[in-house]
Amino acid sequence: MHQVLLRFLPLFLCFAAFAQEDGKALLERTCTPCHKLNSTLSQRNSRTRWAAIVDEMVAKGAEATDQEIERIVDYLARTLGSRVNVNKATAAEIAGALEIETAAASSIVEYRQKNGAFKTLDDLRKVPGLDWKAIEKKTDRIVFVG
Repeated sequence: MHQVLLRFLPLFLCFAAFAQEDGKALLERTCTPCHKLNSTLSQRNSRTRWAAIVDEMVAKGAEATDQEIERIVDYLARTLGSRVNVNKATAAEIAGALEIETAAASSIVEYRQKNGAFKTLDDLRKVPGLDWKAIEKKTDRIVFVG
């Protein structure tokens, strides 16, 4: 049984790599007939906003199936999600941008209120009970402005 699994492992890994790149390729194929992607790729938006932008482009003539649209929105939200200023944002804004539970975001706000503004990721790591693994892959979304 293990030999069979090992035999198919390279195929599975190739498929997994293709699936990860698929969102970008799909975005390029769907959007570049009408415009360049420079302005799109410089934006940071919530999943809801990306969905609205993609829906608007489809209404203007971009061709994609419902499944392809969902994959494009997933790719954009995952790679170009909203940024959040953890020193000014509400718990709801933090939860939305970092895709974490509201309770965890509330902990960030409470810690900020008691200890002052965050200056670095190390300061943010000090928040008690915060699941850092849930945030670690999204640190590019975090802004530390006074």
